[in-house]
Amino acid sequence: MNGFSTRIGKLTVLAALLVGAPGLLVATSDARELDEHVTSLIEKTLDATTQAQAFDELQTLGCEAVPVIIRLMDDRRPLPNHAISLENKSPDAFEGVRHYGPEQVVDALAAILNQVTGESFGFIYNGASDDERAETVKSWREYLDRVGPKGVCGASEPN
Repeated sequence: MNGFSTRIGKLTVLAALLVGAPGLLVATSDARELDEHVTSLIEKTLDATTQAQAFDELQTLGCEAVPVIIRLMDDRRPLPNHAISLENKSPDAFEGVRHYGPEQVVDALAAILNQVTGESFGFIYNGASDDERAETVKSWREYLDRVGPKGVCGASEPN
């Protein structure tokens, strides 16, 4: 086959993929937008004037954002305010709001992941050692690998 025929063949395959998979392109675009949005909110946690609102928005994103948060959570930058408040959703709760004192971004993101998923892989919400933080991040990533993106809030991921 000559070079011209090979190029035409590759273009035909590419065109078929693009025509046959518009949902894939939309999904990729949506995933990129979510990734950028979560990244932007994490950056806002580093500003004392926007930190609390960014925490609220991160948890409001819900289960869809959990895989992105897990991927980005190993962020050891210090927080300007060592405070996060989360609604206590436990039926046995004796207080309506849980208050923590995270020292680093990773600490706050672990608290938000616990809030959204109900899972916990190490109590670093009030700060912790580097080893405890590393173990918590590792455990969250193993959890995501085990349940898959659609299983993070209890829905089963088909194999």
